[in-house]
Amino acid sequence: MENYRLADSAAWRSSVPMKLYRFRYSPYARKVQMLLDLVPLRYELIEASYGDRNELAALTGGYIYVPVLVDDAGAPIVESRAICEKILARPEAKHLVPAPLEGPIWAYADFVDGPLEDILFRIASPAVRDAWATPFERALYVLIKERKFGAGCVEAWERDRAGLIAKARHLLAPTLSTLEQRPFLFGDAPTLADAALYGNSMMLEEGERELLSQVSPTLAAHARRMEAAR
Repeated sequence: MENYRLADSAAWRSSVPMKLYRFRYSPYARKVQMLLDLVPLRYELIEASYGDRNELAALTGGYIYVPVLVDDAGAPIVESRAICEKILARPEAKHLVPAPLEGPIWAYADFVDGPLEDILFRIASPAVRDAWATPFERALYVLIKERKFGAGCVEAWERDRAGLIAKARHLLAPTLSTLEQRPFLFGDAPTLADAALYGNSMMLEEGERELLSQVSPTLAAHARRMEAAR
């Protein structure tokens, strides 16, 4: 468990901080975490146990995925898009989806969470598997992937890393062009779109530190700017 994320902000309206449950490699959890930092809001970060999800199940009434945000009223919120909507509805978060760019910012975030994540998680998965501390966690991770994508999928993605990186670069080409001309996707300040992209970048880095730079040094530089903006 990490300490509370602390910042000097009028957004601290409760002495009880929110709680964010995550897996370190989850792009959706890392997106939410970055949004909380950018508002900024006070929260407690909890690294959920990958192999023992009893706490998540008890908290949510049976939902065992991340992220889960317990808001400052004590209510658990599941599904990353719903969590983002809840955060961004706060008056102090309006700068993260500024008018009149709500449509393209949300559309880009949905692109990242859909087509882009579908390629990047395949690149990251072999390294994420190998980073788990126990044989059981590694086996569980592979089992979950194989139930959806078929036996041997993680090994196949590992063999095809170069091809997957080429596909990712093609899909990212317009994004990288933008980030070579300005610091963030919609201008000089980060938005929800940047937080979503950062979440996927962290998925790559949590698997293997050099993976993000292998996909794109421009993407790695964007991630460092996001961290500096918190």
